[in-house]
Amino acid sequence: MGDSGSNQYVTLGLGAETFAIDVAPVREILDACAVSKVPNAPDFMLGMIDVRGLAVPVIDLRLKLGLPAAEATEQTRIIVLEVIMDGQPRPMGLLADRVIEVTELAEGGLETVPQVGVRWRSDYIRAIGRHNGAFVIVFDLDHLFSSDDVALIGEAA
Repeated sequence: MGDSGSNQYVTLGLGAETFAIDVAPVREILDACAVSKVPNAPDFMLGMIDVRGLAVPVIDLRLKLGLPAAEATEQTRIIVLEVIMDGQPRPMGLLADRVIEVTELAEGGLETVPQVGVRWRSDYIRAIGRHNGAFVIVFDLDHLFSSDDVALIGEAA
C-alpha cells in the first residue's frame, strides 16, 4: 500500500464498467490475437498464446465474471500478468474489451465491496474506488486466479 497514499493501477473496460488491476504484476499489454484452443479447458479459458516463446493461458474476464461473451474489436486487449500461483510465478493473460490507462487511485478513497447490488462474485473484487467521477472496481488477483482455476488450466494445458 506504500506511504504515498496511492497506488498505480491499469484501468480496463468490460462493457460499460471500469475495472482496475494493480500495475505491479502487469508485464505487457497486447493487441488481441489468435488464441490456440485447449481441449477440456474451462469455458472462461480461451486458450493459449505464444509470448516470445512462452505459452501463456488467456482468460476471458467477461466469462470469468459471469458476463456474456463479446466479439473482439480494435480496442480488445490481452493484459499479460505474472501472478503467483501455488508459490510459483506464472504468466497469465486477461482478455479485456479495452485498456484505458495507467492511473493512480488514492488508497484512502477505496471502499470495501458492498455485499448487495454487485453483479459479480464479490470475492473477485478487492475494493471500489472513484476516478474522474466514475466508479472503478479493483480486482483481487489472488481470488481471481484461485488454485482451483490453476488446476483446471494446468490440466487443460
